Amino acid sequence: MIILKSIGAFFVRIWRWIKETAWVQPLLIVGAIFAVIFSIPYITEWAASWNQSGKGAFYSSYQLSLEGEDTADATISKADAITAAIEKANDVAYDNVDNTKKSKAELEAIQTANYADIIKDYGEKFYLVYMADDNNAASEFEEGFKFLSDNWNNQSFGLKANDISDLKFRLHVINSSEESSNDSEFEKNPAQTTAWKRYLINYTGLFNIAGPWLYEHMPMVINGSLSEDKFSSFSISSADSDFPVPTVCLCDFTLEAIADGRAGLSEVSFSSTGATANEKAKNLLNMWNHLDPYNNNNSYTSTSKKEYRVAR
Repeated sequence: MIILKSIGAFFVRIWRWIKETAWVQPLLIVGAIFAVIFSIPYITEWAASWNQSGKGAFYSSYQLSLEGEDTADATISKADAITAAIEKANDVAYDNVDNTKKSKAELEAIQTANYADIIKDYGEKFYLVYMADDNNAASEFEEGFKFLSDNWNNQSFGLKANDISDLKFRLHVINSSEESSNDSEFEKNPAQTTAWKRYLINYTGLFNIAGPWLYEHMPMVINGSLSEDKFSSFSISSADSDFPVPTVCLCDFTLEAIADGRAGLSEVSFSSTGATANEKAKNLLNMWNHLDPYNNNNSYTSTSKKEYRVAR
């Protein structure tokens, strides 16, 4: 009790001194005002986090962690698991086998034999987003994704997926800013100090193969409407490269994609377009539907797709 009384008496003396010292009071008032002003951004972010409207809040619910990322050839982190599954599936998807004349039953057999595991774990068709904290471009994509998720297949907003099957919105996110508890183990090697750098080391092969394939098949690359610099950095990714963040990929293992020779990691984008959340969502849905936004032609209107529709 004596200690508590002493502490209390100390604060009483401080308060009395403040009240009796006129020049201190305006300084404290001004200081309090500046403290409130400088705190506004942090208060806003904190409040936004309660209603899931802050930067990265929507992404966080879809995030696959880099925790435990190593340089070993093993699926240690959750980010490893999805990426290894995509890499394995791409090996089959990019083999240039002609599926244009195959029946629905034959296409289903291909799907079951080669893509059953990735479909079970991650979806028949899904977006994969590489983002970073405090990245305005990533936030632009995030706004579109949130609107698309909230209004999936809502035709009143012009958001209709063109899949034959009624597929759900699927999104997976990898945050390149994420730290891992084992980062300190790699301090002696600057090229491996972050989980993200180690991730790129492990999956350089995926991007090295996907890049050239997309260059030959993706309309936005063919007509030159995709940034060459960013596309090159995506295709030649490594721990010391400037991998473009954000990057949005579309992975498609549907029967339509298999029939049209577009299965696997089949689309990529580096910048969000649109003035409103609805417009941003429409552009993301164009990607899902494999539409070329520059000529509005559906890349599935090939003869193979028409024959596939008849076969069904």
